[in-house]
Amino acid sequence: MIELINVNKEYQDQHALDHLSLTINDGELFVLVGPSGSGKTTLLKTINRLVVPTSGQVKIDGKDVADTNVQELRREIGYVLQTGALFPNMTVAENASVQLDNLKWPVEKKRVRIAELMTAVGLDPDHFLGRMPSELSGGEAQRVGIVRALASKPGLVLMDEPFSALDPVSRRQLQQIVINLHQNLDSTIVFVTHDMHEALRLADRIAVVHDGRLQQVGTPTEILSEPANAFVSNFFADEQQTDQLLGQVLAAGFGRPVQPGDLGKKMVKGQSIFEWATTLQSSQLDQVIVDNKVLTDHDLIDYLASLETEGDSH
Repeated sequence: MIELINVNKEYQDQHALDHLSLTINDGELFVLVGPSGSGKTTLLKTINRLVVPTSGQVKIDGKDVADTNVQELRREIGYVLQTGALFPNMTVAENASVQLDNLKWPVEKKRVRIAELMTAVGLDPDHFLGRMPSELSGGEAQRVGIVRALASKPGLVLMDEPFSALDPVSRRQLQQIVINLHQNLDSTIVFVTHDMHEALRLADRIAVVHDGRLQQVGTPTEILSEPANAFVSNFFADEQQTDQLLGQVLAAGFGRPVQPGDLGKKMVKGQSIFEWATTLQSSQLDQVIVDNKVLTDHDLIDYLASLETEGDSH
């Protein structure tokens, strides 16, 4: 568990973080979202002490990171930057193995681990491990960066707007890779983005940050259906599209046929996806029934994420 307790960071009398408190649970894919300059990256960097707070505490599993040797702290944390940030004079295999070399893993164990992760991110080890970074596309380099961050099996991975420089297709592919890896690995991921679509698609929970202050923490459905204030409501205004109807969701291929025993509030195709989110929030069930189809909370998030692809294609 990660705890930020009354964390304050000042730069020349400006608050990058303004007495912010936040708890991130073990195993979460936790997304920090906010506009540029909101403080979300500063917050992320306090966790691995790339930024030292002016005041307040950051704890990992109850231990203040300020009391931990910084090299030992970072050795236990994977870190993915905005670009792959690969060493240009090293092969893909050498880049991916940097942390394992520092930990003195045996050669064969290291080879197996890197090959396993390369396959998991969709890169053929036989084809890519001998390449140089200059021979990779942006998306391929970022996949190698993810492999490097996960190689030592860290319990915590920090990702700082890792897909912001990529084209929409690569970004969506890598988002799915992160979702799949998180489902299969015993790691907590803290992910920074300014992209609301990305936050909604990835997050177990979202923290909205603005002007160094925490605006709201909640699941994607909670954020959409019950924004805490005007800033959150306006920030996610594009996602609260009342002109997007449940009939459009069904037409896009989401949902499955109703089966015996399925429970869910009945809705009609003319109702909006915002009403759907509100219904899910107020109900103890995680699904609704529309025109003999079942739509779950996951369908809601996936449909909202799909709108990004449509927008980017125009």
